[in-house]
Amino acid sequence: MKRELPDHLVAGMLGAVASAVAGYVLLGVFWGWWQDASFMYFHREVFLGSPLYKDRILSLCVLAIVPTFHWAYRREKDRFARGTMLVMILMVLAIVFLQYGE
Repeated sequence: MKRELPDHLVAGMLGAVASAVAGYVLLGVFWGWWQDASFMYFHREVFLGSPLYKDRILSLCVLAIVPTFHWAYRREKDRFARGTMLVMILMVLAIVFLQYGE
């Protein structure tokens, strides 16, 4: 029997957050490999320590949510897709705040 994910707004939000975190970790690991540095260096110095790159990194995290949204949309899980879209919108607003609010 195939297990289905629930079609709920909160499940979509959690899926979106998990996708964004996975995108962040993949970016950090790849960056660390490319620069011959650790993931913790990426997290501490590049993301937290540099306001110049924070919005760009978060933008890539938003892009990491798109496949999750696409998956939910193709399987007609409308509430789940709305949850992912809500998180994407909130993250874009946070990025705009980081760019213009400081």
